[in-house]
Amino acid sequence: MQLLNFKRRVNVSILETEQQKLIDRFHAQKPIRSWSMIISIFGDCVAPRGGELWMGNITEIMQMVGINSGVVRTAMSRLATDGWLERTRIGRNSFYRLTKMGRETFDQATPRIYARGPANGNGNWITAILSEGEGRAERREHLTDQGFGVIAPNVLIKPNIGHQLPRSSDKIVFMQSTAPPEKAVQLARQAWNLESLQQGYHEFIETYSGLQALLECGARAPIAPETALIIRIILIHDLRRLVLRDPELPLQALPEKWAGSVARELAAGIYNTLRDHGEIWLDSNAKNAEGTLPPPEPAFFERFQPL
Repeated sequence: MQLLNFKRRVNVSILETEQQKLIDRFHAQKPIRSWSMIISIFGDCVAPRGGELWMGNITEIMQMVGINSGVVRTAMSRLATDGWLERTRIGRNSFYRLTKMGRETFDQATPRIYARGPANGNGNWITAILSEGEGRAERREHLTDQGFGVIAPNVLIKPNIGHQLPRSSDKIVFMQSTAPPEKAVQLARQAWNLESLQQGYHEFIETYSGLQALLECGARAPIAPETALIIRIILIHDLRRLVLRDPELPLQALPEKWAGSVARELAAGIYNTLRDHGEIWLDSNAKNAEGTLPPPEPAFFERFQPL
C-alpha cells in the first residue's frame, strides 16, 4: 500500500511537471495570444455549459496558465469589441457570454475540433468566386479562415463534406463542383500549404506523446482537477490552431503518411482521460450570473467518440 501511494504521488508530481512544460511552451510562442487562449476556454469549457462565465473564473484559469489579470482584462475587452463576447454587470461582478455570432462560430468549429478522425471526402468541392471592388481582400481572408484555399486572387475552393452550399451574394458566388482524384491532388497542392500543416501535426505529436504515455502508465493514480483542466485546455488550444487550418481534404489529395489522423487519435486519448477530472473543477468553482454552471449539454459527451 505504501509503495502504491508513493507511485501515485510521483505520478501527480510528473503530471504537474508536464503541465508546466505545456505552459512554458505556450509562453514561448511570440506574440502570446491571450485572447486566443480565452477563446479556447470558452469553446471547450463554457459553451457546453450555457455559454456564460464569471470574470473571476476567467482570470483564475488564465492565471493558472501564467497570464496576469491586466492582460486578461485587455484580452476580454478586445473580444467584446470584436463581437465574440458580451458583458453583463451585476453589482461589482462581471459575467461574459458568447454573442450570437460567437455561438454560431463555435457551433461550426466544434465538430471539426472534436472529430475522432478526418472526414471522408467524396470528390465534391465548393468554389467561391469573389467580385472585384473594395473589401475583396477582407472577404478572401474571411473565407480562408473557414478552410477555403486560394487558387487565384478571386477564386477559392473547399471540399464539400456534407455541408450546405452557402448562399451567394453580389460579393461572393458559391458553386458546387467535382474533381477526379488526380485533379484533387493538384488542387490541394496549389491551394494549401500542406507541408506546413503536416509539420504542425508532427510537432503536436512530439509534444503530447509523452503525456499520453504518462497517463497510460498512471491509470490508477489520482489527477488533480485543476491540472486536468489546464492540460485539457492547452491541448485543445494547440489542436484547434491546427484543425481549423486543415481543409479536410479527401484522402487521395493528402500527402502520404498524413499526420493529422495520428494527432487526432492522440488528442482523443488524452482528452477522454482528462475530461471528467477537469469537469470536477468547473462543478466546484465556475459560476455564471445565476450561480453554478449548468451541467454540460449531451453533445459534450460525444466529443472524440469513434466515428
